[in-house]
Amino acid sequence: MEGASAQLEKIGELSRLATLAAERILEAQITDRPLSRDLFKALVCAAQLLEDHNAPWAPLVEQVLYEAGKRFREADAAREATDREPEGDGVVGSLTRFFSGFRRS
Repeated sequence: MEGASAQLEKIGELSRLATLAAERILEAQITDRPLSRDLFKALVCAAQLLEDHNAPWAPLVEQVLYEAGKRFREADAAREATDREPEGDGVVGSLTRFFSGFRRS
């Protein structure tokens, strides 16, 4: 049972870190600072791990995934409209489209 307890502890820590990442992203949105794609990617990965372990997302994590993902998609679309060869690998767009199917109510 010690292994299960350790795993639950790790999932709890992951949930806490995901919430902290969501808070930082929300703070950047509120203060109109640029959003960190790396931090958003980390939040997406954390949410995926939580989903894989059937652990609930904090409401703030869900909200930030939706809102920040929407902002990144809009920014990517605007950049693609002006630059036919966008830089990057499109990971954020792919991940946000993937996670849109996990939208919880």
